[in-house]
Amino acid sequence: MGFLNSQFPSSAPEKESQPAVYIARQPIFDAAGDVQAYELLYRNTDQNFSDASAISNDEATSTVISESILNFGMYELTNGKKAFVNFADGSLLNKAAYLLDSKQFVIEILEHVVFTVEVIDSLYTLKSAGFEVALDDYIGTPIPPEILALIDIVKIDFIDTTKKQRASFCPALTAAGKTLLAEKVETKEDVDEATSLGCRLFQGYYFSKPIMMKKDNMDISSVSYAKLSKELSSPAVNMDNIAWIINSDAHLTYKLLRRMNTLQYYRGNSITSVKRALVLMGDDEVRRWGMLILLREITDTKSDEIIRTALIRAFMCEKLARESGRHEYAAEAYSTGILSILTDGKQNPKEMLQAIQIPPRVRAALSGQDTLLKRLLDIAVCYESGNWNKLEYLMQFSVPELTAKLLPGLYMISVSAADEMLAKERP
Repeated sequence: MGFLNSQFPSSAPEKESQPAVYIARQPIFDAAGDVQAYELLYRNTDQNFSDASAISNDEATSTVISESILNFGMYELTNGKKAFVNFADGSLLNKAAYLLDSKQFVIEILEHVVFTVEVIDSLYTLKSAGFEVALDDYIGTPIPPEILALIDIVKIDFIDTTKKQRASFCPALTAAGKTLLAEKVETKEDVDEATSLGCRLFQGYYFSKPIMMKKDNMDISSVSYAKLSKELSSPAVNMDNIAWIINSDAHLTYKLLRRMNTLQYYRGNSITSVKRALVLMGDDEVRRWGMLILLREITDTKSDEIIRTALIRAFMCEKLARESGRHEYAAEAYSTGILSILTDGKQNPKEMLQAIQIPPRVRAALSGQDTLLKRLLDIAVCYESGNWNKLEYLMQFSVPELTAKLLPGLYMISVSAADEMLAKERP
């Protein structure tokens, strides 16, 4: 499992601070006043509005998806409720929704989307994957039956329609079995009218304005230690040796104790020594923690996104190995995923791999040989990059024990695990 035999300096330069990221969420209530979901809205400053001219709808969707999953975390944003995310034509066609879990997200179609054959096919695919579909800003424009059949929730625009207009089209939508959501409701009269029209969900300033959320990009110092690298390269973890290395460096000790300051490890245990902390973590977790620290140095990167990508791949590959029934490959699958960024875009990956000590099966996969570990990595990378054609082939012929419907859930779990690991390293 150990993988590095290079020599590293005792410390690395501090990384430059990264800007904060923003997102807004507006709650969606039921008739009892309980929050049922949130709409996630693009924001690029600490001001609670979006400059429509600064970014396209598709770029806004991509940003909301990436920030909500990678930086904020869905539970922090929605407290376990569903999230409505706006989709324009491009986002529907580029299959950005494949990054999402259908149990957590609702696809909200923007009002100006043109329902081409391609868009309709995309909606059929999303529906078959279990997604709910909402139609945004509805003002009474006739909806073809084949389109209406794909829509679960219709958001009635209470600003750009009159009371007479709403009374004319809402009954037919209710009769068609659609859930009506009254949006842009600003008065008690709006709420009363919406209720009489059969609206079951409500959104607007009467209940709550969009709430700004801010998160600082993780700014973690790069730390690498030659002694720790050598110890992690050993076939078996020697807790006494690693404890001695950590005790000799205040920075490593601090990072370890911060790592232990979680319910996952503590659970009432008294942390009386570094050795005790390492024993509570266990061999696998100690290796992962050490790999994360050393990976930051060997990649020579100031970008947390590269490290996050490596961790997501690692957890994804490990989970794919287990789901396919190859539990004995899980540890090496993790190593393959986390080390894959070392060979990304390299014309001669074997030369890069000569500098590190890794198990033969991991080396073969990273060198491009067609092995099980390489196939698991390919599935993880294809899902990450949205290469759906290749992903479909891999799922069908490469590792047939896996099914496509597993991937969104495994990816979300991997993202959460990666974020948790990075969060534990924050200063």
